[in-house]
Amino acid sequence: MNAINPFILAGFAISIGSLIYGANRLSPWLTVGIFASSCIGAIAVALWSRSKPFSKPSNKVDHAKLNQINLVPYSSWIKENLRGHDEIVDSIISSIQEELTLARPGKILGAYLLVGPTGTGKTFLSQLVAQALYPDSDPIILRMNQLKHADDVFTLIGPPPGRAGYEIGGSLTRPVLENPYRVIIFDEIEKCHPDLRHCLYDILDTAQCREKSSGKLVDFSGCAFFGTCNAGVDPLRSVINRTPDLNQRAAQSRDVLAEAGGFDKAFLARWSRIDLMDELEPIHIAEVALLQLCKYWKDYGMEITYVPPRLLLEAVERNEEFRSYGVRQLSTFIRSKTTQAINQARAAKKTKVKLDVSPSGELVVKPEI
Repeated sequence: MNAINPFILAGFAISIGSLIYGANRLSPWLTVGIFASSCIGAIAVALWSRSKPFSKPSNKVDHAKLNQINLVPYSSWIKENLRGHDEIVDSIISSIQEELTLARPGKILGAYLLVGPTGTGKTFLSQLVAQALYPDSDPIILRMNQLKHADDVFTLIGPPPGRAGYEIGGSLTRPVLENPYRVIIFDEIEKCHPDLRHCLYDILDTAQCREKSSGKLVDFSGCAFFGTCNAGVDPLRSVINRTPDLNQRAAQSRDVLAEAGGFDKAFLARWSRIDLMDELEPIHIAEVALLQLCKYWKDYGMEITYVPPRLLLEAVERNEEFRSYGVRQLSTFIRSKTTQAINQARAAKKTKVKLDVSPSGELVVKPEI
């Protein structure tokens, strides 16, 4: 139940006072009657208000519906679109599936912190899981590197009434109020102000948060959380290489991230898993190049039926450059190599083509026979 506007209460009190004053001029007994009726009404409203649950969430989650979701078949689809991280994909999908089976009020569907160099697919993996879990709901992607001040807490959970923007609500809370089935991605979470991470404690613990703007209780029990982090890659890699025991590895991973990323250990303890998404192997670079090449041409309405190995080999040979900038740089490489060929194919009105490399190193478009 929402709080009553104080201006309405003030207006009501003034009206009652005016009524009593006017009645007193007619008859003192009318004043007593009106006053007694007002007191009885106030007591009745108070008792009725106490009987209403003020902490009931405003966005209801159907946990029986969550219990019936089967996410496991999507694991192979995610691995087809994200190369080089099969083990992490299987682990996260398995963990979310367990959470779905046990979904209940007061418990989120897991929190997964993905650590790694830039461009290794951390955000992309989160988006793929979101598409598989809730195909009709867009993930909430929060760029935490833009939230560097303590007051940015209100960006997440909404500014209180009277402050600018309170009608809009919080960028975290309002979308979940509108649709409680969400995947929430905190991108580059190490770069935000520590107060923003502190305000997530209750959400990760109890799956609830009260939006400051509306006063409504937001239910996050239908949400899975992902965080991406570029800090602490080298020490985390060392921990993984020297620690085969998974329990010890989890504890040591939190220790090195607390030091390298500036996280509180209490914050890291609230994450279900901490995974390292490291640099890709050469074979996976070739696979990603092929996937991006096909997708790039498909965006222009064309299907590639053959790709020359020489093009993929060049992508692998330039892997050292890609290690510094990640798969994003590989995308730039693909575009620079194929844009002219796309123009040739479009001019010839081809929808299926073979690609080849000329002796001079130029990409050549051949029609599909």
